[in-house]
Amino acid sequence: MIENSMDATPGRPRRVFDGPTSIDSLGGPGWAWVGLRSGDGLNRLRTETLEALDRLFIALRWSGVRRLALSSAHWMDGRPGHLSAGADLHQVGALDSVAADPFSRRGQRVMSHLLWPGWESLTVLSGVAMGGGCDLALHGQRRWGVRGLKMAHPAARHGILTGFGGTARLPEVLGEGGAARLFRGFEHWDADQALQAGAVDRVLEAEELPSALRCWLSS
Repeated sequence: MIENSMDATPGRPRRVFDGPTSIDSLGGPGWAWVGLRSGDGLNRLRTETLEALDRLFIALRWSGVRRLALSSAHWMDGRPGHLSAGADLHQVGALDSVAADPFSRRGQRVMSHLLWPGWESLTVLSGVAMGGGCDLALHGQRRWGVRGLKMAHPAARHGILTGFGGTARLPEVLGEGGAARLFRGFEHWDADQALQAGAVDRVLEAEELPSALRCWLSS
């Protein structure tokens, strides 16, 4: 169930979806901050989380949000956290040729929301951003990296692709060479390497991020 995140107490996040990877949100006039949270902190992209993000982004679009930020929910508490370790591999491993298509399409719908031209979206790459989580991160129209970032697309080493749109989005952001370094070269990038490659627009220290993000949202 998706609750109205715009009813949250100002300055305090509200749980809008509860699951193995939950979704918290803060809202204000024309802006929304969406955060992922899980027990182990790795924020895996399960089917139910993707469905909840899809519904939430649709609701936020209709509510008039024009600035959207997506990050680990821990940043709402002023603490570092991982963006996402990617798709839940237990779910991915159980997919057959029939179930794989709707799973992929759910992910693609979520990624397409971030690219909607009616708002400006920002993704915060912090901690781990891997596989499908890397896809999610790079679909932000603007992208910030936080020191300590570990960004990679390692599942391709095992012949696994989530189908969330990374094979199309990564060359747009990184160029063919940069995309090949992640997909075929299996490189791991820190925040500075991500900046050099064009994966992020800005690098911040952990202590700078919460205030910078709130400033961006309200500007």
